[in-house]
Amino acid sequence: MPRIHPTAIIEDGAEIGEDAVIGPFCFVGARVRLGPGVVLHQGAVIEGDTQVGARTQIFHYSVLGTIPQDKKYQGESARLEIGEDNVIREHVTVHIGTGGGGAVTRIGNKNLLMAGVHVGHDCLIGHNCVLANSTGLAGHVVLEDYVTLGGQTGIHQFVRIGSHVMTSGGSKVGKDIPPFTIAQGYPARLRGVNQIGLKRRGFADETVRTLRQAYRAIFFEPDARFDEVLARVRGEFTGSHEVQRFLDFLAEAQSSDRGFLRPGRADENGASDDDD
Repeated sequence: MPRIHPTAIIEDGAEIGEDAVIGPFCFVGARVRLGPGVVLHQGAVIEGDTQVGARTQIFHYSVLGTIPQDKKYQGESARLEIGEDNVIREHVTVHIGTGGGGAVTRIGNKNLLMAGVHVGHDCLIGHNCVLANSTGLAGHVVLEDYVTLGGQTGIHQFVRIGSHVMTSGGSKVGKDIPPFTIAQGYPARLRGVNQIGLKRRGFADETVRTLRQAYRAIFFEPDARFDEVLARVRGEFTGSHEVQRFLDFLAEAQSSDRGFLRPGRADENGASDDDD
């Protein structure tokens, strides 16, 4: 049976899973569905058409499932979907989707959203991501799996961030970030391959070396058109699944409205070319 503090407000129609824990002064709206083992800490507010997966913890004074901060929103049906085993810390805000953006905001499994994070309408977050304190995602942002965003990172609307990306704290991201890379700065630039993060996640040394070679070949080839370089590098690294993912992402981002981040000049900061 769920454990519900007597000061909590649970509206009629809410579905509360087995072994859920709802702390003091929480609010759970009529269309909310909480999976088994979900924990709401003191003062958490869950509204709207919101589903929270099993064993997710939502900490003090987070507000999830409210209407978007979008003037185009006219009350249309939209929802928030949160997966399993997430940790959502204090004062996090996550909004439902909009009719113009797919009508759903979705957070996958095993993510950590630290204190003060904001996830805007129609964002899609994958699995095993870490969003550090006060990170902000505008509407329609896509995070693939294993993304780590440093504290106070700001992501512009419609930006896509590839898997295994890391941003440094305070970064301002206005374009797509290709997978397996690090971005830093205000505005952000690429700083190289995310070597340490990849090794910590079990990528072989050879895979990391191959990604670094492809990164250099793409971004530091002198006097060549980008599409020509992309085609040449694709042919040279046919044996690497990771490099092909990296190149596919760049090809898709090149044709989008936002484009993708690039490194600074090869001599900028002495490290933009990911030197050994």
